[in-house]
Amino acid sequence: MNRSVARAPAHESRAEGARGPRRAGTWRSLAVLVGAVLLAYANAFAAAYQFDDFAAILANPSTQGLSDWWRSLPGIRPLLKLSFALTFEAGGGAVAIHAGNVAIHAANACLLWSLWRRWLPRLAPALGPVDATALLAALLFALHPAATEAVTYASGRSISLAATFVLGAVLADDAACMQPSRRALAWLGPALFALALAVRETAVVMPAIPLLRAWAEGISLRAATRRLRPYALVLAIAAVAALATPGYHVFFGVSLATRPLAAQLASQLLAHGYLLTHPLVGITNIDPDLRVPTAWSASLAVVVALLVGLAVAMSAARRRMAWLAFGIGWYFLQLAPANSLLPRLDLANDRHLYLALAGPMLVVACALMRTAERVRARTAARVVAYASCAMLAFATAMRNADYRSEVALWQATVRESPGKARAWLNLGYAWRLDGDATRAAAAYRCALALDPTNAQAAIDLDMVAPDDGIAAGCPASG
Repeated sequence: MNRSVARAPAHESRAEGARGPRRAGTWRSLAVLVGAVLLAYANAFAAAYQFDDFAAILANPSTQGLSDWWRSLPGIRPLLKLSFALTFEAGGGAVAIHAGNVAIHAANACLLWSLWRRWLPRLAPALGPVDATALLAALLFALHPAATEAVTYASGRSISLAATFVLGAVLADDAACMQPSRRALAWLGPALFALALAVRETAVVMPAIPLLRAWAEGISLRAATRRLRPYALVLAIAAVAALATPGYHVFFGVSLATRPLAAQLASQLLAHGYLLTHPLVGITNIDPDLRVPTAWSASLAVVVALLVGLAVAMSAARRRMAWLAFGIGWYFLQLAPANSLLPRLDLANDRHLYLALAGPMLVVACALMRTAERVRARTAARVVAYASCAMLAFATAMRNADYRSEVALWQATVRESPGKARAWLNLGYAWRLDGDATRAAAAYRCALALDPTNAQAAIDLDMVAPDDGIAAGCPASG
């Protein structure tokens, strides 16, 4: 009998043996992430159209079908509008749009898990359970209620869909760096970056993510910058395209005319204070009552101190806790396009925290796992992790319930922003559509009490209560 059977080297046999369990773990983690998103967002499929949805989606000619979308070109955010046009072309309605948003969110959670899984060995080399930490960080992001405005609110898709292409581009860039011989990968990242810009212009920060990682890990920025030349080419082409698109002239023209630079800087201090103390800790509001500061105040000084403290912590953590420096830097980087120099009509919205949220959640996951390793309390860490995910999922489901109708959403909004006339105006409109003229009139009176110059509130009040003689005032609750 011939016994000269070729045998694989021992290390290859071990690699083959480990590949199966690792692949099974990958699918298990992805299933956990998708299942968690579906569980937390199960009641989001029945959400109603809200606020900007009517103008941006339902009454927008470019979103009604493929031929309408094609005729609208060139226009701003063409890929975003195409995603809605494809839904309507296929005969889908509100449920289909919300299902698409939930699917996008699940995909983003999976992409973040994959990214953290690749990067944590360098960002946190002393951290043992890399896969578990990556999964926890992705779960905290997926279940955090601050993400609901980018997911359950149909118009929030511009944020979440752009995030999908941004994360895909970052992963492709990382793969190209690891496998430089595969030339196709070198252009996949820039191609996905171009698609991200076609969804939302705030994706412009994508090429800075590899630079942030290089800085946090102490890698030469010169070498990292050289690899980003294709992304610079995409940015140049995008800038030319924007200059040739009339819609962007209007878009940026309105923005720049909104307020002077000094007022914008003061406003964004207030906005960052709000984002750190409200949606980041789970307090959601689709229309926060934020107003341009007219003078310097103690609250602005506190925000400055907080932001400076975070910047100092980021710099100090770079050498020994790269994951902390990277997480803080990620948060600031993702907020920079919408919450810095370029003025917006609303000072801040919860949905702008969407991708920025991933940084703090990575920090929380790393801190929890690191503490568990040091005090040898892995069981306690699992309990804390499970409890945190359960609480966030519950808060997300509760917030999704506010989107079930316009009345429910604006009732929730006036509870959080009782002094904002626009919130009461929208609640009055919702009550009017619901056929309750009495409650609509009460909401309009409140809007007028808060803002006597609000012409729309006066017109709407006259529609539901002609010759109304009741004095303007606000009810005790929404």
